[in-house]
Amino acid sequence: MKIVESLKQNLFNKTDHEKILSYTKKTAVGFVVIILGIYFGNMLFGNSSLEVLLSLKTDKARLEQRMKELKNENARLQKELFELQQLDPDIRQ
Repeated sequence: MKIVESLKQNLFNKTDHEKILSYTKKTAVGFVVIILGIYFGNMLFGNSSLEVLLSLKTDKARLEQRMKELKNENARLQKELFELQQLDPDIRQ
């Protein structure tokens, strides 16, 4: 009888051990999923997100266009200044 009880006890302990191991694995997988979710959520919606990247590209294109406009205006104003200097040499500063 002691042997049967001993075997039953070992089976129950093994089953409990397997349950604990199963819960541990599930908990570990759960933590990994949560951590990856936070990481990818931050990538999509955080400070270094895709939305910010696209916004910065749009701003860059807008600023490059503004820079071209200002260069053209600068060239026009320099031409006008040189023409005025040719008409009146006293304008030179």
